[in-house]
Amino acid sequence: MDSRESNALSRELGDALRRARRRSEVRFGALVEELGWSAGKVSKLERGTRGTSPLDIARYVGHLRTDQPTYDHIMALAQEPNTGHLVRPHRLAIPDSLRALILHEQTARVIWNYQIIAIPGLLQTQDYARNLMSTSQGECYVALRMARQNIFDKPRPPKGHFFIHEAALLRTVGGPQVMYEQMLQLLFRGGVRLVPFAASLPASLEVAFTYMTFTDHPPVSYSSIGAAGVFSDDVETTDQFYTCCDELDQVALSEEQSRSEFARWADRYDRLREAQRGPGGEAVA
Repeated sequence: MDSRESNALSRELGDALRRARRRSEVRFGALVEELGWSAGKVSKLERGTRGTSPLDIARYVGHLRTDQPTYDHIMALAQEPNTGHLVRPHRLAIPDSLRALILHEQTARVIWNYQIIAIPGLLQTQDYARNLMSTSQGECYVALRMARQNIFDKPRPPKGHFFIHEAALLRTVGGPQVMYEQMLQLLFRGGVRLVPFAASLPASLEVAFTYMTFTDHPPVSYSSIGAAGVFSDDVETTDQFYTCCDELDQVALSEEQSRSEFARWADRYDRLREAQRGPGGEAVA
């Protein structure tokens, strides 16, 4: 198959192939020689910009001598039909280990994120994330969430547009101390806008979502529904999410107005944490 425009599925497959090769002891040049393919073909496969048959994918993975779970995972991706929508299971409300999400966040040029009942994962403080996750593997997932935020430390980070409904500020996660520190993080972080309770929301903004644009391929939308995440690069679907971004821009407060509100909420939680202090005691988290 010839070179093509990549899609979310082909990029996830390419990422899995590349990671499997890097974990193996097989060097890139040796793999090319053993397969009898051009370096360009292998490179395009690993970027998700070239298609090939499941048999060729099996040959690729076989030359790497991967373990069975890796082989099974890659072959499942190779045989999955591309419908324009990917459904990926994850722990309830904890999508941080999803390779498709990480891959697209790391390569995005612009990220639009809208959250209703929680602070966006890419903006959460460590303590907020820790208190939000009540699992036996909580610390592991907190570390994954903090690692996702490293995309903003890159030399050319994505531009973030974050929209947070005021309901997320009212929801007290971890207590006043945690919320106070979280409000300060929002206050001093650019690109964050508040959707106030008073805003009249269209039906399309009743669900949280992420919409990402890229330099090398079309946009991708992401929505988390319970214990599953849905990625879409179907044009009709992503166009609808683009419209949602425009609607958010109209109903949200400006960045300056939002900072004033975050400061007001920080003051509210500051007073609450001070009220919890006993004489000579520490604030209660």
